[in-house]
Amino acid sequence: MKLFKLLRLVLSIYLLTGLGLYFLQRSVIYQPTAPVNHRYETLTLKLPEASIQSLVIHPNQTDVIIYFGGNAEQVAYTAADFEQAFPNHTTYLLQYRGYGESTRQASESVLYQDAINLYAAIMRTEPKTVTVIGRSLGSGVATYLASQRPIDQLVLVTPFDSIAAVVQNLLPVFPIQWLLHDHFDSISRADQIKAETLIITATQDRVIPAQHSTRLIRALNAENTAVVNIEAGHNDLDLEPEYLNSIQSFISCYQIC
Repeated sequence: MKLFKLLRLVLSIYLLTGLGLYFLQRSVIYQPTAPVNHRYETLTLKLPEASIQSLVIHPNQTDVIIYFGGNAEQVAYTAADFEQAFPNHTTYLLQYRGYGESTRQASESVLYQDAINLYAAIMRTEPKTVTVIGRSLGSGVATYLASQRPIDQLVLVTPFDSIAAVVQNLLPVFPIQWLLHDHFDSISRADQIKAETLIITATQDRVIPAQHSTRLIRALNAENTAVVNIEAGHNDLDLEPEYLNSIQSFISCYQIC
């Protein structure tokens, strides 16, 4: 009888945890940031179901950077670093749905579509080069865009093979492939990426374990892929001078090497 009660308790905990994972997962994957005052120009994509905002730094340059941030990142705070580091590029920093002034709710499919729509709007300016940068969650969006549209350079910061793989490693007793709504399966698109690629990892990353970045790196074209490992954690990587220096060198080399 005691064994039966114990098994029932374990099963109840398992089922409740699975239900919580199923219904609450998007509140973990997406952590919207509130609007903040900033001094940057904005590009607003007016869609039938949503209004999507992108910050614009150094408008009217012929070389373009498109930036997709992390799951809890307010890109208005990131903008100052890009403003200083890339004065000869127009940088577009996308506010995901529900983040900043962008409306509605984020999901994998709508973030992909917003990335495509932003790319289309930018291409109407006929830029000379397009560099796409994605950090953490944004690496999944950046990888998708790079696999679907021609770009010149791709920078992935603390990327993963897929969110499903990361969560499965964290919770091995659950059927994650069935429970997750949003998989961000970057590794499945690796062979479609033709752009010159830079991967930046954090050696003390506790959010994206190293094996998930390594699997993605191995799946990419080795001839087009460079890797920089920085002594930092997942969330403080950008505080290290090597972070922006590595991106600057990568972009500069494409133009002059």
